[in-house]
Amino acid sequence: MKKTIIKSAVAIHLLLLLTAAVSANAQTTEKPLSEMKVTGRMNNEPVYELQINNTSFGKYTIVITDEAGILLYEETLSGISISRKFLLNKEELGNTGVVFEVYNGKVKEAVYTLKNKVITVDNIVATARR
Repeated sequence: MKKTIIKSAVAIHLLLLLTAAVSANAQTTEKPLSEMKVTGRMNNEPVYELQINNTSFGKYTIVITDEAGILLYEETLSGISISRKFLLNKEELGNTGVVFEVYNGKVKEAVYTLKNKVITVDNIVATARR
């Protein structure tokens, strides 16, 4: 079970790194409006941080849904350089992915999709008898 959770966390980290790398290559020197990254672990679950890198005062809405479109969380924030941390319980979500959407007013600025994948690993140890 522990290896399954570790493999799941590694898969999510790789997905986020891959998304960040593709996003970074597409951008020039301008910093993206928002970023999603894993900042640590709590209760054996990854903690995600969503940063909105606005340089002037703005009003943004964060909407979190599952893959079926069911609303899990919504919050409207105002300010400069906004940051929020999220802890998602993978056991409650099951195999369902989670979609984070960032809106600037009614304009969708960014979408982040996190997939919850369970990987089963069978370890076999063979020893030779003499």
